[in-house]
Amino acid sequence: MSRKTTAIIVIGHGSPLPEGNRHFRETFRKLAWLLPPEWLVREAFLEHAEPDVESVLRECAEMDADLHIFPFLLFDAGHSKSDVWSFIHDLKAKFPEVKVIRDWAIGTDQVPISVLIDLLPPPEEDVRDRLIFVGRGSLDPNANASLYYQGRRLWERRGGPEFSYAFIGVTMPRFKSVIEGLDPASFDRLLVVPYFLFEGVLMDRIRNTVNGFLSGVGSGKRGHVTPPFGDHPLFLSSIANRLRRLVFHGVTAMPKWIQLDTQTRHTL
Repeated sequence: MSRKTTAIIVIGHGSPLPEGNRHFRETFRKLAWLLPPEWLVREAFLEHAEPDVESVLRECAEMDADLHIFPFLLFDAGHSKSDVWSFIHDLKAKFPEVKVIRDWAIGTDQVPISVLIDLLPPPEEDVRDRLIFVGRGSLDPNANASLYYQGRRLWERRGGPEFSYAFIGVTMPRFKSVIEGLDPASFDRLLVVPYFLFEGVLMDRIRNTVNGFLSGVGSGKRGHVTPPFGDHPLFLSSIANRLRRLVFHGVTAMPKWIQLDTQTRHTL
């Protein structure tokens, strides 16, 4: 085991909405409290907020620490599969002796499903639920497929009518079209589950769309939008354990479903 300082760099996406960045920062502080106090734990943002990833990596490398990078992202798409490797490649060019270990995004972990079960209101007898599972949407087909995978796991545990799936942007089906296509006579309670870690512009858009739809279908219909789950205690505990394993083992395996482009593979 290395005697150098253990540095953990937790990378968030960043939001143009201050509330989204505040939520990430608060979540980061909760996560840091769950980690060994002798570790150097730093936050960084991909965009929209400071500190940026390059600056934090450079500062930790200048301290001669062993770097452990955790992209606090749901799925391995462009940011995790390309940007993180680019950051590492540039850092190693300036600090060739620094030890850098990266983790992958959260992926199809089981813990988020347990969290969503906790956040959803329980089924009620004689209440017809309609649930829409909503993702951000990505240009990466594996990331989009992973949303369906996680939604199926939630359905297996919760049961009820088959879920609908939608994306708030980038790909189809779009959330606004899905919700506007609902038959109000087919449900009593509309449950919308955004598969999101933090508050931000997209969460606000989802809530506004749900409120607008329900106000237009008349009284008697209830709605519930689950909050983002990045700061849920069960979820944060699992992330802390994941980071301990990353430091202890000193290596992380690339998930088998990840496909890297040729340019990115040259940086490995």
